Amino acid sequence: MKSDASPRPKLGTGDRLITAGVLGGWGAFIAYFSMASHPQHLAKDFSYPWRAARALLAGQNPYEVMRAVGEYPFNSGLLYPLPAAIVATPLANIRPEIAGAIFVGLSSALLGWAMLKDCPYRLPLFLSAPFVQAAILGQWSPLLTAAALMPTLQAFAAAKPTVGLAAWLYRPSRRGIIGALILAAIAFIVLPGWLGDWLAVTSTTNKYRGPATTLMGAFLLLGALRWRRREGRLFVAMSLIPQLPVFYDSLILWLIPSTLWRSFALSAASWVGYLAWYPHHASPAQNEIAFPWLVFTIYAPALVLLLLLPSKESSKEASGAPN
Repeated sequence: MKSDASPRPKLGTGDRLITAGVLGGWGAFIAYFSMASHPQHLAKDFSYPWRAARALLAGQNPYEVMRAVGEYPFNSGLLYPLPAAIVATPLANIRPEIAGAIFVGLSSALLGWAMLKDCPYRLPLFLSAPFVQAAILGQWSPLLTAAALMPTLQAFAAAKPTVGLAAWLYRPSRRGIIGALILAAIAFIVLPGWLGDWLAVTSTTNKYRGPATTLMGAFLLLGALRWRRREGRLFVAMSLIPQLPVFYDSLILWLIPSTLWRSFALSAASWVGYLAWYPHHASPAQNEIAFPWLVFTIYAPALVLLLLLPSKESSKEASGAPN
């Protein structure tokens, strides 16, 4: 069966490095501008692993010292597993807005590098609302989307195992499992009781839900019709895993479009929902307002693009070598 994917133009290593650097700079610029213009927000969402890393370096348990004591980003305890703090440790002594920009910039550069080799027709991802929101907030989705394409990076799934699981299902690898286990083991060496502490903190919140686990989003389970494709397994996983009903985690769904124009179309649709939600982003009901926009302007179009693919990968697609 003929593959629906666009041709893959070959770039030299130098051109690929330059382009990946530009894409990394784009992500870092968004992050730094967002964080530096709101210094009270430190490094936005990256503040949580950044603060946790600083606590570890001070010999403290971040699950004990990080409490809900004020406005964002001091409005909750540490909801990340400890490997996220381990990853953030090299940036712990850098000013938060610079640390956040470096994290986003490196993540974006790695994602660009992977896409330029594996699927350059999906580069409109960098113009999507989920990418911009992920960069604004210092989120993990660019790095974990890169990990779906580069199994060596799947060790970072231990820092955010929800989206990390979806990334692993897209391209399962032993390297990814071993890397994630090593990162988790380092966390246990640093703080042996972190897993129980993390589970205790996460058990106190019910804000997270999988879109397909609701009546409104149950139709997303139609993605199981493409379960024999890596894109189908990715989509079903993302539909079911608990997540905040906002936009950044859905970035990994840009691994579904099979042509340049389909990638552009998904990016354009994402902005419809994001711009409709944005006037309410400071509202206490922002999650409830965002949810239908997330479902119908990102997940539903991604489902359509998924169902346009053949039901089974071609032998060439299925044997695609990991980066």
